[in-house]
Amino acid sequence: MAEASRRRRWWRDWLGVPRAEPVRPRWEEDPVPPPGTTLSWLHIESVGTTLQCALLRPRDHDGDAVVLVPFYDVHVTIGRPETASWRPRDPELERRAFAWHLARRGVAALAVPWWFEYVLPDRRSGDLRERYAPSVALHRATSTGTGLGRAVADLERAVDTLLSLPWVRKVAVFGHSLGGKLALLLAALDVRVCAGVAHEPGLGFAHSNWADPWYLDGRVPSDRDMDDVLGLVAPRPFLLVGGGDSDGEHNRDLVESARRHYAAHHAADALEFVVHDAGHTPPWSVLNDCYGWLERRLAESDPS
Repeated sequence: MAEASRRRRWWRDWLGVPRAEPVRPRWEEDPVPPPGTTLSWLHIESVGTTLQCALLRPRDHDGDAVVLVPFYDVHVTIGRPETASWRPRDPELERRAFAWHLARRGVAALAVPWWFEYVLPDRRSGDLRERYAPSVALHRATSTGTGLGRAVADLERAVDTLLSLPWVRKVAVFGHSLGGKLALLLAALDVRVCAGVAHEPGLGFAHSNWADPWYLDGRVPSDRDMDDVLGLVAPRPFLLVGGGDSDGEHNRDLVESARRHYAAHHAADALEFVVHDAGHTPPWSVLNDCYGWLERRLAESDPS
């Protein structure tokens, strides 16, 4: 336990996760939620920015768990892409409505935006470096930490808010791609998260764009890799899913390296690695398997 705490502190310091701030949430009910749900807009202050998050709950929901869903834009995630600032290719839009998928299955979900997309002064296109150059410049001018450190702080403020609600006893996290990176980091660094799923996060610094300005901004550690982060989730259940693009057989060795931390807790089976080889965008069958896995793990979790 002490060793994990030291490693967790090392990563928080390396990422430059800002100190916790008092949370003063403001809620606003949406009068026209997606069918079969209630939609509450959550406004929270985090690292100098008011973030607008979206809580989708099934109508007549009586559960005690919420799945956090970090992604570029909450509007895509809740199934309202027409108002989104970030739009993937149209055939993929419905598959990116992760919070909406969960709500339709009876699971409450909180969609949290990614700061670097959220603060863009305009909705320019172009490659990623051109698109996010204004956000990167603003971040460098206002923060001494990394972009990933800022994102972790944003998600932790969301966890603070959720756990202040009388009906919430469990918080899990689901993420794809960028969201998968954030899901992994949040689960590793915040022990209040009881379970997590990351689809195609790119485990390992050699297997994704971790060094980019909006992530680590070149501050890639030379003496450790992301298997150390994944190991910090132990013994809590975590599902890593690869499509053969960012994650697959090529980084299985990192998963197995992380598993030794699970084995030390006699929980080696709580870390699961599935490779479907269907590419970066998750097929419907894979998404449904991920959601079913989360539902089972939430049912098994005892927050007491």
